[in-house]
Amino acid sequence: MRGYFLDEDPSFWSALAPFVLLSIILFSRSPATNYIFDEQEALLANPYVNATGGLRFIDAIHRDFWGLPPDRSVGSYRPLPNFLWRALWGISKQPFFHHIYNVVFHAVNGALLTCIAFALTRRRGTSYLAGLLFVTCAVLTEAVSGIVGIADVLGGMGALLAIYALFLPAWAMPFGVFIAVSLGLFSKESALVCVPLIPFAALVAAPLTHPERPSRVLRALLALIAAAGAFVVYVELRKRWFPAPLAAELRVDLPPDTHWTKRFAHEFLRWFHQAPLPRDPLNNPLADAPTPLRIAGALRVYWRGLVQIVFPKTLSGDYSFPQEPAPPQPYFFESIAGAAMMVLPLLASVGLWVSSMVMTARARASQMASSVIGQGARHGLLITGLIFILISLIAPAVDLFYLRPRGIRITLKGLPWYLPLVVPLLVGIGLVAESRDKLPRPDEPNAPVPLARAGAILAAVGLTWVVVSYFPHSNIPTVLPTVRAERFWYFPAIGSSLVLAAVFSWLHHSLKNTPIPYTAGILIAAFFGFQSVQAYRHAMDYRNDLVFWEGTKNAVPLSAKAHLNYSVMAGARGDMETRLRESRIAIQLAPKWPMAHVYTGDTLCRMHRAEEAWPYYKEGFDIGPNEMSLIALALQCLYDEKQLYAHEDELRELAKKHPDSWIAYLANDTLTHSETHKGVDPKYRPRGYNEGPKE
Repeated sequence: MRGYFLDEDPSFWSALAPFVLLSIILFSRSPATNYIFDEQEALLANPYVNATGGLRFIDAIHRDFWGLPPDRSVGSYRPLPNFLWRALWGISKQPFFHHIYNVVFHAVNGALLTCIAFALTRRRGTSYLAGLLFVTCAVLTEAVSGIVGIADVLGGMGALLAIYALFLPAWAMPFGVFIAVSLGLFSKESALVCVPLIPFAALVAAPLTHPERPSRVLRALLALIAAAGAFVVYVELRKRWFPAPLAAELRVDLPPDTHWTKRFAHEFLRWFHQAPLPRDPLNNPLADAPTPLRIAGALRVYWRGLVQIVFPKTLSGDYSFPQEPAPPQPYFFESIAGAAMMVLPLLASVGLWVSSMVMTARARASQMASSVIGQGARHGLLITGLIFILISLIAPAVDLFYLRPRGIRITLKGLPWYLPLVVPLLVGIGLVAESRDKLPRPDEPNAPVPLARAGAILAAVGLTWVVVSYFPHSNIPTVLPTVRAERFWYFPAIGSSLVLAAVFSWLHHSLKNTPIPYTAGILIAAFFGFQSVQAYRHAMDYRNDLVFWEGTKNAVPLSAKAHLNYSVMAGARGDMETRLRESRIAIQLAPKWPMAHVYTGDTLCRMHRAEEAWPYYKEGFDIGPNEMSLIALALQCLYDEKQLYAHEDELRELAKKHPDSWIAYLANDTLTHSETHKGVDPKYRPRGYNEGPKE
C-alpha cells in the first residue's frame, strides 16, 4: 500500500482509482434512496429535465437550474448540470443513479488536485495528502451526496482544470484557462471567483509551473485576460439567452453626488444583470438585518464554517431561522474571529509569497553558471510574438483614430469587429513570455521541491483561495437566499486542502527524526479518521427524506424548517402524532411563519380534528394572505372534512381584511364554486409530494 502511493509518481489514473473507491464508501446513499429536499424541484418538478411542453435539449440555455423561464427564475443560471440531467434522464429516473455519478466526479476533482500538487512540488506524499484532504473533507458531504450538489462539483472541476492549465506553455495557457473557467461558470456562478484567483495562482506559482522561464507577470496577465474574458462571455451570453428581469434596486439611477465607488459597483451589477434573488427571512435571517449586524452575522457563519473544515463535529443540510439569527450586536467573539480570518490569511499569503521568492532566488543563485550556458533568449519567438501583438493593436487603433472620426462603425453581432484579434494578442504575449532568458533551475529536473519553498507556495495560494472563494457566499457583498450552506465550501476546500497538505507535510518532516517520529502519522491518521467518520455519518442522513430531516433537526434543533419538514415526512408515513408534535415545535421556533401554522392545522385536519385545526389555519391565513399553495391546501382539507362552510363568515372577514390577496380570491372562489370543483379549483392546488411538474 505504501509503495503504491510513494514509490511511483502520481498520475491522474493512479490517484483516481483509490479516490473513487473512497468517495463511494464515504458518500454513497442507499440504492433505495428517494429524492430529498431540493432534489424534488431540481429533477422531478424540472420542466426542462422532463421535457415538459415540448422543451428541446438545447433549451437548457434558456432555463434556470430548476427548469424555469427567466421571468420566474430565482437567479440560478446553470445550464451544464441541466444538460447532463436531461441526457441521462432517459437512462434512469432513479435517485441513486443521479447521485452516484456526482460521487465519482468528486473523486475526479480529488485526483486533479493531486496532480496539480505534484506538478507544483514533485513531492508524492504531499500531493496525495492534498487530494485525500479534499476527497474526505466532511463539510462537502452536502455537495457530494446531494444530487443538486453537482453544480458545485462541476464548478469546482472547472476551477481545478483552470489551475492545471497554468502548466501549459504561455501561448496556449490562456485558451485552457478560458475553457476551464467557462466550464465552471456555466455549471455554477460561484466560479466567478476564478477571475482573481487563477491569475493570483499564476503569479505566485510561476517558479514551480515554469521554473526556467517563470515570467510571472506576463503569465498572470494572460491568466487574467483569459479568466476575465470567460466571465464577460458568460455574462453576455446569459443576458442574451436568459433575459431575466433586473432587480428593482438596479433599475433606479443613483444620485449625481454618489461616490464613484458606489456608482461603479451599481453599474457593474447592472451590467452583470443578476436575476432578482428571493429574500426570505426564514431561510436567511440576515436579509432584513441592519448592515452592521448582517456583516457580523455573516462573519460568525464564516468562522463556524472554517471550524467545520478542520473539526466537523456537527453537519447539517439546513440552517434556517432561528438557527443562525441576526446577532443583537456587531462585536462578539465569533464576528471578531471571522473578521480576523478574512484578513490574516491574506496577509500571511503575501508573507509566504515573498518568502518563497527569496528562497527561489537563493536556490537559483546556488546553481552553477554552466547550467545555463547557451540557453539565452529565443529571438525567433520574441519577434513572432511582437508581430502578433502589433497586428492585434493596429486594428483597434484604426477603428478609434480613423474609422470612428469619419462616422464609420463596424460591429459583429453588436460587438467590436476587432474582438477576434484578442486571439493573436494572447498568443503574442505568450510567445514573448516563452522567449525570455532561461534562468537556472532552482532544483534538479524531476527532483522534489524543498518542503519549505513548496509548502510556502501551496499555503500562499491556498490561504488566499479560501478567503476569496468564500467571500461571494458570505452575505457580506450581497444578501443571498440562504444564510448558511455547507455546499458553499466546495470552492474554499480546494484552498484549505493545499494549506493543510503543506502543514501536515511540515509536521511529518519536523518530527520524523525526533524521539516521537510516529506522532505526526498518528495525528494525521486521527484527522482523516474523524473526517471520514463524520462524512459517512452525514451521508447516511441521505438514505431517505425522513432520515434526512430527522438528522437535520437533531443537528440544528433551532431550525424551524427542519422540524416542520421532518413532521411532513413522518406524516407521509402515517405517524400523525409525531407530525403534530414537530409542527408545534416549528411554531414555537418561528411564530410568524405562516407555513408552520397552516401545516399544524393540516395535521389536525387530516386527523379528523378540523375544529382544532381552524385556529391554526386562521392564523396562517392572517400572517400569509398571499401564500397561495398553503391557502389552497387548507381550504381543500376543510372542504373534505365538511367544515368549510362552518367558517364561512370568518373566511369572508379575512378576505375583507386582505383585499386583492390570494386569501380574498381563493376563499370567495372556493365558497362559491366548491361543489363544482369538489373543493378548491384544481389549478390552484399544490403539487403533490414526489410528483413531476404541473402542466
